[in-house]
Amino acid sequence: MAETCYSKGKKVILVPGQKDNGTWVCQFTIPELKESEIGKYQGHPPGEYKTEQEAMMAAFAYAKKILVSSN
Repeated sequence: MAETCYSKGKKVILVPGQKDNGTWVCQFTIPELKESEIGKYQGHPPGEYKTEQEAMMAAFAYAKKILVSSN
C-alpha cells in the first residue's frame, strides 16, 4: 500500500513491496518535481531490507537526499 510523506514541502510517495525471498524493497516518486527530470526522481534505494519499515525509511531518506540536491 502506498504511503505519502512530505519533505521540504514536496510530496514523496512510497510504495513498499516484498520480494519472493522475503526481503523488502520500496519504490519512491517525487511527483512535484519537473516532469523532464522524472527519471531522476523516481526509483528505489539500493539494497533489500528485512522489514517493510526499514525499506520505507531507506526510500524516504534517499528521496530527501534528492530533494536537497535539487535546490
